[in-house]
Amino acid sequence: MPETVAVLTVGVVAILAFANGANDVSKGVATLAGSGRTSYRTAIAWGSLWTLAGGLASLVIAVGFVKAFTSAIVSPDVLGLATFPLAVSAGAAAWVILASLTGLPVSTTHALTGAIVGVALVAGDAASVRWWILLTSIAAPLALSPLASAAIGYGAHAFAARLSPACVCVQAERGDEVNADGTATAAGAARLVAYTCACSAAERSPASAVAGLRRFAPAAGLHWGASAALSFARGVNDNAKIAAVGALGITALTADLRVVFAVVALAMTFGGLFAGLRVTHTLGERVVRMDQDTGLAASLVGAALVLAASFYTLPVSTTHVATGAIVGAGIRQGSGAVRWAHVGGLVSAWIVTLPVAAAFAAFTWWTLGGVQ
Repeated sequence: MPETVAVLTVGVVAILAFANGANDVSKGVATLAGSGRTSYRTAIAWGSLWTLAGGLASLVIAVGFVKAFTSAIVSPDVLGLATFPLAVSAGAAAWVILASLTGLPVSTTHALTGAIVGVALVAGDAASVRWWILLTSIAAPLALSPLASAAIGYGAHAFAARLSPACVCVQAERGDEVNADGTATAAGAARLVAYTCACSAAERSPASAVAGLRRFAPAAGLHWGASAALSFARGVNDNAKIAAVGALGITALTADLRVVFAVVALAMTFGGLFAGLRVTHTLGERVVRMDQDTGLAASLVGAALVLAASFYTLPVSTTHVATGAIVGAGIRQGSGAVRWAHVGGLVSAWIVTLPVAAAFAAFTWWTLGGVQ
């Protein structure tokens, strides 16, 4: 029986990771597609690649999350129950899948937290939850991160706007070669000359060629780089949190922790590749009327904050950080740029995530009959 529960747990954790990929790949690349720098499919492939890299790196970088999402929140007697990780992962997965199907970008971190608390309350009692640690280490970062990212995103928009018109031009020059008879021919070796120049909107592509002149836009390169960094950080952050739950379920299988990390990383990647379009479209177009300055500013802020959170093992929500940065930068465009009605719907979804995931998880525990 323990082996069966363990196998089911790993399977449901993989489903949760797939749902996370479908919902959260958008957080790293929605600004690329929404601002018109690339297509949605290309953006999703880019984000999935770097999510995989971050997920595989999380075993080394963010192993502290295993403790943050297990023994730090609930008491050991609840953690020791065989079906605890199965009920938690099922409850969180149910909500994230439902949100993904409706195109709502929600927080897997929030869903996991609610599911953990929901199972702890029905399997034990209120004393089984370490409320102070939950409040200060998890709830506070989740609540403050969208406000902080919005404020920083508002300021970062000015930097992005100044950087966008700039480009570096590289041109091949050929020197005249003097022949033995004194005549000159333009057959000398090419010489590359790089200099800064102003580019029109049509010429600010990463590499456009006009009459032998190649223009490289730093803003575009920085946007792609920030998107990769944010996707990598999300892979580090989310992979470790989901694997932390899976780690509780593999004790009966005597499996290595690295197996769980690898399974979660691969499932997250496939979820982004095959089911990430709907939520990416929502975040890329329905939150703000996004231009390239807004997209760059939001991506830079999101990457910086999530990378910092991963370094300090703070389980912030990439959803909240990315959305807050997009809204903050979008406000800088003007009052009509932010679609506040849709933002309100997203905030409502964030609020109900905790109780709904808790209810789903508690129902799963009840359905399993509290198997020990």
